[in-house]
Amino acid sequence: MSIPSPPDKEGQLKKLMTRLSVDSSSSDGQIVADLFNDAIQMCLDYTQSKLTNAILIQAKRLAIVMYNQQGDEGESSRTEGGVSQTFEAGIPANIQASLARYRVAKTRRFS
Repeated sequence: MSIPSPPDKEGQLKKLMTRLSVDSSSSDGQIVADLFNDAIQMCLDYTQSKLTNAILIQAKRLAIVMYNQQGDEGESSRTEGGVSQTFEAGIPANIQASLARYRVAKTRRFS
């Protein structure tokens, strides 16, 4: 039986900064790091699981969505010049589908 490697949060954050072309020492870098931490917490809340590399990857994807939606907080849809945009609230369905396998079921007793 192999021991799983510890989650590489710093490595995924570095990849996130590279993907978004953001310098980690800039103000945008601080925003991205904060969004990544928020995304990790959202993924952990959704899965009720422990932090793993697979969950970090999904958190990275969610942080990209969150970064790109800055300034659109609170909007569900918008139409400008005949172009309509619809925003997904919470964790997008494709990321939820990837996280579903890590969800921990809770048993409940009905009285």
